[in-house]
Amino acid sequence: MRRIFMLFIAFCVTLASLAGGRVPGEHWMRYADVSQAGFNAAKLAKAKKTWESIPSSAFIVVVDGAVVAAWGDVERRFMCHSVRKSFMSALYGIYWDQRKIDLNKTLADLGIDDHPYPLLPSEREARILDLLKARSGVFHPAAYAGRTDSAPRGSKGPGRYFAYNNWDFNTLAFILEQETGDKVFEAFDHYFGQPLQMEDWRVSDGYYHLEADKSRYPAYPFRMSARDAARFGLVFARDGMWGNQRILSHHWVRRSTALYSDDREVFGYGMLWWVARQPEFEKYGLVTALGVGNQAIAALPVIDMVIVNRANTYEGEGTPTALMMGLIKEILDARTGEPVAEPELVPLAPMPVDKRIAAATEPAAGIVGEWPFPATPLGMPAQGTLQLTVKDGALWLDHPFRGVFQLYPQKDGTYFVEDGETTLYPMMDENRTFAGLADAGEVAGGVLIALVKNNQQRANQLLNLVKDSGDIRVRIMMALADFFDGNRNEAESALAALNADRRSAYRLEGNINAAGYQLMQAGSLDRAAEVFALNTRLFPEAFNTWDSLAEVHMKLGDTEKAANDYRKSLELNPENQNAVDMLKQIAEQQ
Repeated sequence: MRRIFMLFIAFCVTLASLAGGRVPGEHWMRYADVSQAGFNAAKLAKAKKTWESIPSSAFIVVVDGAVVAAWGDVERRFMCHSVRKSFMSALYGIYWDQRKIDLNKTLADLGIDDHPYPLLPSEREARILDLLKARSGVFHPAAYAGRTDSAPRGSKGPGRYFAYNNWDFNTLAFILEQETGDKVFEAFDHYFGQPLQMEDWRVSDGYYHLEADKSRYPAYPFRMSARDAARFGLVFARDGMWGNQRILSHHWVRRSTALYSDDREVFGYGMLWWVARQPEFEKYGLVTALGVGNQAIAALPVIDMVIVNRANTYEGEGTPTALMMGLIKEILDARTGEPVAEPELVPLAPMPVDKRIAAATEPAAGIVGEWPFPATPLGMPAQGTLQLTVKDGALWLDHPFRGVFQLYPQKDGTYFVEDGETTLYPMMDENRTFAGLADAGEVAGGVLIALVKNNQQRANQLLNLVKDSGDIRVRIMMALADFFDGNRNEAESALAALNADRRSAYRLEGNINAAGYQLMQAGSLDRAAEVFALNTRLFPEAFNTWDSLAEVHMKLGDTEKAANDYRKSLELNPENQNAVDMLKQIAEQQ
């Protein structure tokens, strides 16, 4: 009890000292000497070496409103994934403060239903408040689902059970727009982007992701740079204040970041925020917005600190939780005390402009329009369309699964994509007619499909486009092409070499897995099984590789092998509910 009381006193004293605290203006400022920020320079340098060894593409630390460390591409807009949920929580705070939203309204009060699967009467009793806490009791399919906790429909009453389900999070966006008349991304720009003077954020960096076969409610993915994410985090490190301007009431900040549900050893859950449970982080009041790959915006209000981690999920990168939390611990261990009152600050130097952006030319005639996605006949069915438009003299790509990006035409006829920083290649159909654009991974996937279909000429044609790209997906596909061409030892050696590179290793498993699923979708189940089996040899301790191998064995009708694979997956991860369900299904069939 004494510890809680002392923590509360320290928290209140800290909050009192933050009124009118330093915030960035048009650009961030950094400490010329980190010792003035209250940090040991040698320990901070050691933390940087740790960061360089882990799969992370941008990392920023802010103390007392100025930058202590900025490593990697802090200006690059990465996908936020589930960090978007904390943005939504903040928007609800805006309208709750304005008394425009009643959190006790039920889904029935709001007229909320769904299709193709209608809500049950008991599910419609859930309140907005229950959705904000991920305790609605609605176990409905949802768009953009990553982790999705589930239970039988109607088995849990509203408010009684924590379940991280994207249905709650997506439906909150619809409710907010219905109740306020404002659109999500415009509202975020109005209440956060502009007042916080975000440098990179644009309304076009958000889009609606609909999967109508699951639910009528789309997800709302964001892209954002690390340095803009740090501005958002600073609002929560400062109890809702931005300098002398109150952005959110202290009531909402404390209410939304309170702990309502235990979930895992490190974190529990608030209202769309993860709340630290371990004493070494809890003592700083650490709360975190988290997304796939451990995109993280951590606010530590007791010491007026913000820490942001960004992973390049465009290329399958993800920062493991243990490594990210270990790095945060190193940052905290490097702290020696409070920053000085009047530190020497200098501008945070901008990243140099990418030469591919600087060298942009006029787009080729005929490129504007609608093109199938994938944009070339690679042996896969079309999954949507790519829209290419010109606006304000710039070329824009509207991608069905990633949002809107500016394209920069290059002299060699390719197109460079902002943020994703990939190259799009003009593709021809079988009649040598322009058929749109495809990125290196899609082209490399086409190489694999062409080889599986014994179309060596088509494979060579595609391979020549991307063989010098350096894209890790191309290197993986080239190794798999060798694998299916009979050079198995060489292929496995090449993949093992990638696995030895720590940064590449974290992307290798997922990309090989994706190749296996691509083969499954193309109807090549035997080849898919070979790829999944290869992945289990490369990553024998990864439960997901065994789960995927089991899936293809099920499709091949070999339930005995599938059961063995699922058991192995479950042994590695006892929480793999899919393995539990499939083993039960196999047992019932037998």
